[in-house]
Amino acid sequence: MRNLMRIVAAVVVLIFSFTVIGCGSKTVAEVNGEKITKSQLDKRVKKIKMALESQGASFSGTDSVQMLKALEQQTLDNMITQSLILQAAKKEGVYPAKSEIDKQLEEIKAGFGGETRFIEELKKYQLETQDLVDKMYSEASYSALYEKITADVKVNDDDIKKWYDNNKANYKDPVKIKARAILIKFDDPNQPPSAMGQPAEKVNRTENDAKKTAEDIIKQLNAGTDFATLAKEKSEDDNSKNDGGLIKDLQGSSLYAKGALMPAEFDQAALALKPGKITTAPVKTSGGFYVIKLESVTPEKQLSFEEAKEKIRQDLPIRKKQDKFTQYMSDLRNSAKVVNKLEQEAPQTPAGMPQGTPPASSK
Repeated sequence: MRNLMRIVAAVVVLIFSFTVIGCGSKTVAEVNGEKITKSQLDKRVKKIKMALESQGASFSGTDSVQMLKALEQQTLDNMITQSLILQAAKKEGVYPAKSEIDKQLEEIKAGFGGETRFIEELKKYQLETQDLVDKMYSEASYSALYEKITADVKVNDDDIKKWYDNNKANYKDPVKIKARAILIKFDDPNQPPSAMGQPAEKVNRTENDAKKTAEDIIKQLNAGTDFATLAKEKSEDDNSKNDGGLIKDLQGSSLYAKGALMPAEFDQAALALKPGKITTAPVKTSGGFYVIKLESVTPEKQLSFEEAKEKIRQDLPIRKKQDKFTQYMSDLRNSAKVVNKLEQEAPQTPAGMPQGTPPASSK
């Protein structure tokens, strides 16, 4: 199932990635002599516009013409970059072999259970097999080009120490909180659907009723009722109620980093308490009302070089590779012969316009 979802996600991403080497139709750009046509651009803009509208963007206001022109220019710029990547991959000898792509395509079809189901899924997104093939060539070219251009990036101990000395502020153990909580949920009519489009969970309780319930719980706690016992009975946080309301991070630790797990309102209220104390009033968050008991706080701590060096050893090569490839792409664009026929007429991005469009590939 996980592989199937990955394949579906790859197909959805196709909304943003199509072949850019054109034939026929009006030419809107040339990249070292290779044409990008108006029909290709229109096809891609249409797909992106549909995707943005499904996420709440509107192209029907007074700025709609300007917004569409800005989207068209942003999309064309991405298509130009994609074309440069494909050309560079061929020049560097890392353009994928047809046999490699054919093998991957057959694996994807098998993941859908065969050709028929595969075609049906593509049709849901108004796509064809060639769209997927183009996407696969693009992604494989990007990955292979990235690996070749950054292959000589090395990091030694001196680099790691220098990076630490110049970026000490970035290497700290954050404030850590140990707390228990009782959550009482309420129905919020303004809460948007989940990322997967699922409607918000209904608990058939108004905000006012939830607050009153939480206030009653505080009264019971002040009268001497054990917090952990009451959490097991009353809390609607399935992740913590069985542990007596004890908040744990994804690794199962009862010390969680400030700002990394719980809502900001929760952390703020918890840190305002003294260890062993509970909130005097319910704490409202988007998830519901919390009653909080602070167990302990571990202050922020500056990591020594010895404590930070292994993380730097892992992260610094990635950063240096990204920097090198970014410079490579900038040089590639500057040295290329690019004719963008929309560039002069494209407006500035108006207020309300989603900034940028998804890149052809990302590392």
